[in-house]
Formats: sequence, structure tokens, C-alpha cells
Amino acid sequence: MQNTDLAISYDPINETIRFGEFLQLLMKAIIHPETPYVVFLDDFHNQDISSLLSEYTPLFKMQQKRDLTGKIVNPPNYPASEEFDSVEKFIVEWNEFIDKELKDVPKVPITNRVSGSSLNLVFPANFYLLGAANFNEKTLNIFADWADRAKIEIVDPITIQESEALREKVTEETETFVNTCKTLNKKLKEILADQLIFDYEKYCFGIWKVVDEKDEIITDEERQKEVVRFFFSMIKNALIYNNKNSYVNIIGWKLIIAMKENEWFENHFSDLYANEELLGKKLDEDDDTDREIFKLLHTMNIYDN
Repeated sequence: MQNTDLAISYDPINETIRFGEFLQLLMKAIIHPETPYVVFLDDFHNQDISSLLSEYTPLFKMQQKRDLTGKIVNPPNYPASEEFDSVEKFIVEWNEFIDKELKDVPKVPITNRVSGSSLNLVFPANFYLLGAANFNEKTLNIFADWADRAKIEIVDPITIQESEALREKVTEETETFVNTCKTLNKKLKEILADQLIFDYEKYCFGIWKVVDEKDEIITDEERQKEVVRFFFSMIKNALIYNNKNSYVNIIGWKLIIAMKENEWFENHFSDLYANEELLGKKLDEDDDTDREIFKLLHTMNIYDN
């Protein structure tokens, strides 16, 4: 989503006035209150939603949401801007419609950036703004004003791994691999708690890499190893993005040691356990002799220098 999706702007290529798609959907939701209109923002942690939607902050308040069903007696045919001599005439007609049909509904003006005149909007109950964000890529940062308007649900990644949906896909061939991924997650949670990090949902992982593009659990052993290495790199990135860079190597090494108890992991990453003396070492990042440990961490994509 971009600024032009939210407002009225000028298209210099076609030399026309453009109503942003987000704005159009909101206006259609007002005119057709019996129909649900849904905007879904995927990966919205990659955008500054609070700033992007700042013009709509005064509009989207729970106390202003209204069910408009039955309130509009004479709904207009949704007009395209080119049917009018100017955008100004359209805004005048739109505002007259809002004032006449919805006179008791709270209104918020949105500035028309082309000429400066305002477009009056209301918050219809049939307009839904949904989004998904990944804790593991970046910390989800929503300003207090938007957090107050939102219903935020955090999906517990460990619970997801125990879901019936995944169990139904597990076969005799894939059971050991799936259990290894579950064990990796649980061991990570325990290690995080030992380090007094309790918001584990930011660092543990779900199942989306365990299942392939055909919605089946991965069976190829090389691809399975790639997935496990990806989980290690994802843990590293999550720690860095949440300002815990100093924990990357310590947690990585503790996790490798803990996974030695898992037969699948030990067999598929046997190089990690070739040096028995090394396995007994407690990581000291100021000790140059730990460079061999750092090499092992690097092979698992969880080394931070």
C-alpha cells in the first residue's frame, strides 16, 4: 500500500484525477452497507502503518463505527471522477449526500491533496481492515493510537506445531523430521527462558517451511536439512531485530548442544559433534580458542560477529 492508494491524487501520465483504491473501497462500503468490504495488508510490518494511515486515525475509532444498513434512502450510483467536470464538483456532491443521508453519523474530513478541499467520510461497520505481520522478521511496531484501535492476536508457534492440521499430514516417513522441528522449537523456548527471555513467540517458529508448495511435509533429506538451517538463521535474525545481538552465539551454541539428544539432528549434522572436547566447552566470546565453535555456528547460519 502506498500514499496514493489512500487519497485523491493527480496522475500526470494520464492527466486525470485518481481516487486511491483504499479510499474507493471505503466510499463503496459507505454506499453499500449490506456488503462487507475487506482490506487485507500482508506483511504490514514492512511499512510504517501508523504514519501511512495517519489521515484516517481520527476516523477509525470504535465509538464512530456505525451500521449504516437502512440509513441510506437514496444511494447514489458510485460515480467515476471523470463523469464530473471537476473533482471539486464531485466532492461537493459527495459531501451533500453524506450530510443528507447520514446527518447523525460522526464525520471526519479527508484532505483532497489536489485542491485542498475536504471529502467527508464516516466509519461504516461493514468495512474491515485486517493485517498479518511477522514477529520473526522485524519487531512489530504500532503506535499507541493504532494499537488502541486494533485487536491484536499473537499466534503461538509452538501451539501451531501441535495442531491437528499438521498431525494429519504426518506420515511414517516424515514423523521423525517433524518431531525434530518440534524439539528444536521446545529446546529454544527453554534456552530463552534460561536467558530470562520470555517473549518466546518472537523467536520460535511455526510450520510453514516444514510443508512444501504442494501442502505436503517435505520428504527430501537435503531439503529437510535446508529447512532446519533456515530455522537457525531465522532465530538469529529475530534476536538481532529485537536488539539481542549479544545472545546470538550463546543461544546458537546452547541449541546445538541441546539438539545432540535428537537422533535425526545428530545424524544429519554429524560434523557439529565430531569434536567431543569442543562439545564440553562453555562459550566465551573473548577466548580466541572458541573460533572453532564460531565456525560451527557459521555453518548453521546462527553466528554473529
